[in-house]
Amino acid sequence: MTDTIHYSCLDSPFGPVFAAKTIKGVCLVSLSKISEAKFQSLLRKSFRKDAIRDDRKLKNAIHELSDYFNGNRVNFRFPLDLSIGTEFQRKVWEKVSEIPYGELRSYKWIASEIGNPDAVRAVGNAVGENPVPPIIPCHRVIRSDGRLGGFSSGIALKKWLLRLEGHNTRSTYSSQT
Repeated sequence: MTDTIHYSCLDSPFGPVFAAKTIKGVCLVSLSKISEAKFQSLLRKSFRKDAIRDDRKLKNAIHELSDYFNGNRVNFRFPLDLSIGTEFQRKVWEKVSEIPYGELRSYKWIASEIGNPDAVRAVGNAVGENPVPPIIPCHRVIRSDGRLGGFSSGIALKKWLLRLEGHNTRSTYSSQT
């Protein structure tokens, strides 16, 4: 059934992580602490399709995400379905996906790289709407002044992900609480 979205769940060091895929690829990852019912509701609202749990269909994605959350450097190799985003959002997400493991870039840098240097705020909004963190590593995007900026799953998790990749968030971001 092509209109069906399949999803699965993994236990991460910070709680359950849900991932979903369409026939095209992984379309949504939730790092926020939500219930399975809430994730199903989010899928129905976002994609207007039925959602069925099928751990086998997401086996590779779950395995790679689990490896990543356990501190292994992972180059995610599964296809993505980013059709939920606008053309501008997909352009931003593509640029964010180029940020190497363990490195940081600013919202301003992304805006300049996509040819729209005055769109810093719009870039920030697009980064905040990233449907597949950490596959598209929006946690690696910070403010130009070195502060963390926002993160859809909370600043504590952003700091956790950055420490996982080798950043000392205490000294680098001491002015941010």
